[in-house]
Amino acid sequence: MELETPAEAPSKPSFAGRIRALLFHPTVRTRVLAPMGFDASILVANLFSGIAIARALGPAGRGEIAAILLLTQLCVWFFSGGATEAVAYRLARRKEDGPRLLGTWLAIGVPLGLLAIIAGELALPVLFSAQTSEAIMLGRIYLAIVLVMLLQIVQYGMLLGNHDFFFYNVVRLLQPALIAAAYLACWVLGVLSVEGALAINAAAIGIAFLAAAVRLMRRVGIARPDRALLRETLSFGLKAHMGTIAGLVNARLDLMIVPAFLSAASVGLYSVATNVTSIIVTLTTTIATLVMPMAARREKQSPRMVIRTLQVVMLIGGAIAIPLAGVAGFALGIVYGSDFESAATALRILLPGVVLDAAAMVLWSGLLAANRPLLSSVAAIPAAIITVGGLLLFLEDGGIDVAAIVSTIAYTVVFVISIFLYKRVAELRWRDFLAPPH
Repeated sequence: MELETPAEAPSKPSFAGRIRALLFHPTVRTRVLAPMGFDASILVANLFSGIAIARALGPAGRGEIAAILLLTQLCVWFFSGGATEAVAYRLARRKEDGPRLLGTWLAIGVPLGLLAIIAGELALPVLFSAQTSEAIMLGRIYLAIVLVMLLQIVQYGMLLGNHDFFFYNVVRLLQPALIAAAYLACWVLGVLSVEGALAINAAAIGIAFLAAAVRLMRRVGIARPDRALLRETLSFGLKAHMGTIAGLVNARLDLMIVPAFLSAASVGLYSVATNVTSIIVTLTTTIATLVMPMAARREKQSPRMVIRTLQVVMLIGGAIAIPLAGVAGFALGIVYGSDFESAATALRILLPGVVLDAAAMVLWSGLLAANRPLLSSVAAIPAAIITVGGLLLFLEDGGIDVAAIVSTIAYTVVFVISIFLYKRVAELRWRDFLAPPH
């Protein structure tokens, strides 16, 4: 038998060819490029909305709208009960439970939504104590939309669990796109107001809710609530919800503490630094979110799927962070003005931590897919302690650069604990994170 000559040996594809093949691979298109495209579109829509509000209403009007929208979102986050995670996990594992699952969580969503509204109404006078009576009244009226928003996150869980990822992203984009278009139109016509902006937000939420409702009725259907199903899924959801709240507190804690120690100018600089670095998390959040329902349905392939996604997210994060660190000062001056160039150091310090935070979200999804929702909460608690302690001890003397250091350390702690936990749960070796098992 003749040996194959070098000329006859199959040639290896070039580096550019491998990259091209990777980019056009169906899995990469559906799980990475498509979610990033939707997230980027949402960023653009939000940018246009922010410009329209700022130009039409100035700082005061923009502040009123931001405060009211944030209050409603916080009410939804705190009272959601882990609905998205619980519904997505159960439906991914047992698709036949879809109609009963939807009926059960819509039934529990109504009382949770009413509780959230009551809590918001009670907290509003305290949180808005420095605002006008008109702003407080608008906030009270707008809180009614919390009920729809809470039922909407049940819809998101159903779409994710049913692997209807494209429509899930369409619904997510529909809302900010409608808001941006309406804001810009009202701005051009000179009729944009705080009341009008809130009405636009409520209408966009309603339209997105109805679109998802029609889709779910056609593809899943609805059945009577089931008590046993409620107990099982609510237990999972509440455990996962602890991690969501802890992560939310850790992500926003620095912004809540900084104003107590630093001047308004320093707060503004730090806010810009955190807003810019959050682009990394925003562009990778949906990639991490899709991991849980996919890994839950394909249990045997779960570790490989989680590790591959972890590698992709870290690669994307690094690809954004490295050039951003290089041009930070120049870019801040061009976009925000020369007064904001001094935020560049804090921005650079935050970047490594934000990349690790985005990666930790993938591991969090992996723990949920492995039916370990309580473990997903463990990593965020030490990080919150580090954030509070570090800021209280060092913020006043160190300024925003110390705030960035403390936040990056906290994000690193979350990642390290999460990767140790996932390694143990999935029974992996450290080298598996470089070459995942089949």
